[in-house]
Amino acid sequence: MPVPLDPSARIARTHVETLRRSGSVFAEEELTALAEAADDTDGLADLVARRAAGVPIELLVGYAWFGELRIAVAPGVFIPRHRTEYLVDRACRRVRRGDAVLDLGCGTGAVGALLAHRVAGLALTAMDSDPAAVACARSNLPPSARVVRGDSPAVLAPARFRAIVANLPYVPSGRVAYLPHDARDWEPREALDGGTDGLDPLRRVAPDLLARLVAGGWFLLELAADQVNTARTVLAEAGFTPSAVVVTDDGETSVIEVRT
Repeated sequence: MPVPLDPSARIARTHVETLRRSGSVFAEEELTALAEAADDTDGLADLVARRAAGVPIELLVGYAWFGELRIAVAPGVFIPRHRTEYLVDRACRRVRRGDAVLDLGCGTGAVGALLAHRVAGLALTAMDSDPAAVACARSNLPPSARVVRGDSPAVLAPARFRAIVANLPYVPSGRVAYLPHDARDWEPREALDGGTDGLDPLRRVAPDLLARLVAGGWFLLELAADQVNTARTVLAEAGFTPSAVVVTDDGETSVIEVRT
């Protein structure tokens, strides 16, 4: 004779089935995170219902894992993606203790936070044009970091950096509608939409990059593989030597690394 499930097990199984039906690939893991964020069983049921309705789990639990760090997230701010950890991996190869580094278009500050965690003693500055992102970044970055609201590294003059690391919006406008609904419906369009070919944000900041880098400094940018050639042209027009451009790829994410 089967042993009846206790009420809590039945509820958990129901929640898992709800999450799976909504499209969750990791329903059990998501339920565990939601249970940790809930105040009680009613609160958990509400979180499960909101997740099933499409609210990103990061917004429901208040954080996203990025590398080995738990990064606080907030409504209206771009949620960091695991693929961007590769940008940090590459940046770690270009900086050392004591270097000044700029996290440009920082969003939550995830890139700068993970970079500072992995390379001790960096003089870190983070910049974003959105006030909600700036507030969120301040909560994630070390107290020693400088967080600035602005849309161009020119406003940081006369400061110069060993590395400028950027995860700028790079989804072409025509592809935004085809993004997963988590991003399309819940994240600010300005954090996703990069214009006709996805590289308008790069065009806006490119003319000001060289002046903010020390001799031998690096600019590192995440982008899609099919944008690399256009990005090379943009950077060359901004004064970078085309032969100094390195393109790396981990199979999912492409990163342009260009040296002064």
